[in-house]
Amino acid sequence: MSIVIPEYRISTDRLRIGVFIRLEGLKWHEHPFLFKSFKISSNDQIQTLKTMGIKQVICVPSKSTAQPLGEHETAAVSDEKPESPDPKASVEQLWHIKQERSEELKRRQETIVQCEKSYIASQERVGKIMAGVTAADPSSVEDAAAFAEGFSQNFLEDAESTLHLMRFTANDETTHYHSLNVAVLAMMLGREAGVPAEMMTVLCQGALFHDIGKSKIDRKILTKETALTRAETELIQLHPKYGVDLLAYSETFPKLGLIIIYQHHECSDGSGYPRGIAASQIHQLSKIVAIANVYDNHCNKRNPSDSLTPSEALSYMYSRQKAALGEKLLSSFIRCLSVYPPGTVVQLNNGSIGMVIAVKPGDQLHPNIVLYDPEIPPKDALIIDMQDDPELRIVQTIRPAALPQEIFDYLSPRTRITYYPEISTPGEPAP
Repeated sequence: MSIVIPEYRISTDRLRIGVFIRLEGLKWHEHPFLFKSFKISSNDQIQTLKTMGIKQVICVPSKSTAQPLGEHETAAVSDEKPESPDPKASVEQLWHIKQERSEELKRRQETIVQCEKSYIASQERVGKIMAGVTAADPSSVEDAAAFAEGFSQNFLEDAESTLHLMRFTANDETTHYHSLNVAVLAMMLGREAGVPAEMMTVLCQGALFHDIGKSKIDRKILTKETALTRAETELIQLHPKYGVDLLAYSETFPKLGLIIIYQHHECSDGSGYPRGIAASQIHQLSKIVAIANVYDNHCNKRNPSDSLTPSEALSYMYSRQKAALGEKLLSSFIRCLSVYPPGTVVQLNNGSIGMVIAVKPGDQLHPNIVLYDPEIPPKDALIIDMQDDPELRIVQTIRPAALPQEIFDYLSPRTRITYYPEISTPGEPAP
């Protein structure tokens, strides 16, 4: 069994490259380093600490790759020359870099605020569309088509749009929150899978209305907390048919959109419903919506304590459901959301704990993370892009329920995992 050496205080004269340290008694704005805990990677860092008048730091042996100099070795420090000939200039450079990071942080926070405004506007619009379609209002179908066209166009024009975790504060039991989430995820996967532009709008419409048939089922059954009877299960499995029936009055709703609605619970291995057909008979767009729907259902169960974390959901889907969902498309979906999907609570190799709030297409290991720091107010919490810090890496994921209460309250892990894209294309924002 390995012995863990406890942390201890050492003089900055004993520091060398590879020693992991933690600063004491300094708030984030009182030192030029991005983190209070870090591994010494250059002699300039040591010189900066000394120039600031810091006499002692905490050594963390478990994260160090080199031992501090012994007491008798302190004179040897002079043999390890700083890279910068001017210690003050080195400190000023670090402050300059940190200031640039602070300004970038403000830009990221502004982007998140704008993204959330767009999300709320889309939520409201989708809610009105759903109500109108349920009431057989033809204009609502036209509004849905316009929404889908604008939404899909944004995805197609901005291939690098970042997927953000949204704050979910509304207490609403209707289906349009789920519908919007499935639409966002389906569009993301559709773009990754190379769905043609003219089909993306149809994909969005089918995803938005995939559960519209549930409006014809008694809510007592839909919200029942105990096990469903066989009759109740069979009734719920009719909602794809009810959805098609609800839209049958429309002459403009695309026929392929109806197929998506009807098939979104069919499985490639033939285990789905309502017809139990196999992969060759299921349209690709239906398979895309099915994957998005399954993921969102795993992450957003009626009882939040039963929900899987995003990374658990992806792991479960790949290990237990890839035959039903189709391995190729499912693998593409996992690539889109990355190894650490938004909403995942993680610990970094410097000991920091944070939550993934955004992922970028094609970069699975470097998400944007909001970090817990009790010395920074939550509204100003530090958001890092792991691409900017190559030495940082994620060492483990953490279930939100396992967090200490103060960290849980600070990060506010969402009871609902809800996503929305950051659209960087000039022009009108996403609808």
